[in-house]
Amino acid sequence: MPYKLAITVAGAVSLGAYEAGVLYEIIDAISQHNQDPATPPADQVVIDVLTGASAGGMSAALLAQKLLFEKDSLAGPYTNMLYRAWVQDLDLQPLLALKPAEDPTHSILSSDYVDTLSKKYLTQRYSTHVPPTPDPHPATSGVIRLGLALSNLNGVDYTYPVRPDPKGQFTYTEFQDELTAKIDKYADNVDFWEPLRKAAVSCGAFPFAFRVKDLVRSREDYDSPNIVFPLPFETFTYTDGGVFQNQPLGLAKNLVDLEDPQHIDAERRYYLFIAPHVKGSSASNDFNEHNADFKALAGQLVNAVYGQAGFQDWIQAEEINRQIELLDQRAAALQRLLASGEIASDPLAAASGALLPLMFAGRTEGQESLAAAQERLTQQYHEGYDALALAKSESVAKVWVDSILTLETAANLGERDVMTIYGITASAAELAGAELQAFVGFFKQDYRDHDYDVGRIKAQAFLRNLGDAGMRKPDDLPPLLYTPKPFRNPANPIDHSLDGLKMQEVPKDLREAMLARLKDRADDILQEAGLNIIERDAVKLFLIDKQLKKLLAL
Repeated sequence: MPYKLAITVAGAVSLGAYEAGVLYEIIDAISQHNQDPATPPADQVVIDVLTGASAGGMSAALLAQKLLFEKDSLAGPYTNMLYRAWVQDLDLQPLLALKPAEDPTHSILSSDYVDTLSKKYLTQRYSTHVPPTPDPHPATSGVIRLGLALSNLNGVDYTYPVRPDPKGQFTYTEFQDELTAKIDKYADNVDFWEPLRKAAVSCGAFPFAFRVKDLVRSREDYDSPNIVFPLPFETFTYTDGGVFQNQPLGLAKNLVDLEDPQHIDAERRYYLFIAPHVKGSSASNDFNEHNADFKALAGQLVNAVYGQAGFQDWIQAEEINRQIELLDQRAAALQRLLASGEIASDPLAAASGALLPLMFAGRTEGQESLAAAQERLTQQYHEGYDALALAKSESVAKVWVDSILTLETAANLGERDVMTIYGITASAAELAGAELQAFVGFFKQDYRDHDYDVGRIKAQAFLRNLGDAGMRKPDDLPPLLYTPKPFRNPANPIDHSLDGLKMQEVPKDLREAMLARLKDRADDILQEAGLNIIERDAVKLFLIDKQLKKLLAL
């Protein structure tokens, strides 16, 4: 059985170029490793889950399609689809030039341009009447579960009862949303991919920079019995998925559980998190009631909301990991006590026999049954089970499993297992496109090329560490058998003068072009607000122009 890898790609804006570099290197390494004659089938690595938020959602969708159907499109460090989409084809001028049909009060940059690129990379494959021939990549086994983090601006209602009034209820509105899909050989058609393309675009619709997008959702997309969904289909309006869930590791775990409900692959399951930002402290000790004017308060609120959306899944995963490790320790201790005869199995059998039926009573269809949970734990703890059955008897081993199940269910860990999470991240000081909320990479291809190569370098360092005996842990992925492809030109190495590029170092004509676009958008917004031309000019002269010039170092 091969190792399984779930990849989560974080929000990044123009730093999607960095993530593209990481993804290329990882995919290339797995491809070489899996095809190497020295790699036994059990040591191969397959990608079966991809999740993403914001820019990472578009990368995840594109990668899922190409892995399953177009392996050659992922070959070549500077010809692959990820490079072309994030580095080669992106350009500031078409982003600044709104199309005639675009409402200038709906976005600063051209959403139609992004839409055009998404069609090129996700649905152009189906533009002819001749059905395309699937050509799967060696890094996949033929099925990928895709998850896109979304932000539903309409919200979805959930109703819960309020006791003791039998008619009492309260309604909770959820704005964090997601779209998931199981992709296999039958999904190679435009009817399947067009909704995913639209979802990927809405996933990356950064607020104000790009306009919001409507998506039609089905009642079947939501599995809660408490949801208020009057019609089989509803249309919701979405913005950037990173607003509420910028690092959807939890979504990846949920998809893993769908793919492996019995947790059979838990010991050979790994998660890879890719983000262009090293998470540091966002605490602000300088903010207090004496300096909390409107501007400071607004900034702190934005910092709090976005900070809360970042890395919370990783924190929760590590907390669950600690709980599961404690359960494993207790299970091992109990096994030793039963094997040595220090405690008898009869009292444990009586306790678990009385408690487990109560704990599993009332479970609905789709929830794990008692028999299924017992079988799952028997498989998960098969080494201890077999040893105890040999030392004592199979009935004692079954009592041990039931005792573990009682502890696990009481701690609500039945659907959880340890998540081994690897991270490949960078800092703003290493990247060229991090300024202006990571929009600076759109200004020049040189910046995106730089960040793409930084991603490759970071991924190569990660892969080397897997093979470093001094850094490896016993439960790590095996070292991958691969040789890195060369960079674009050994005689023209990465330009480290672009590391940590500051706004004032961006060519002035590019900053002025952005300033003109932002001023135009500000004028449109003020006009929409009902201000006449004199009032608009006054607001821009004394307030907006000054702030925009400061933002762009002009």
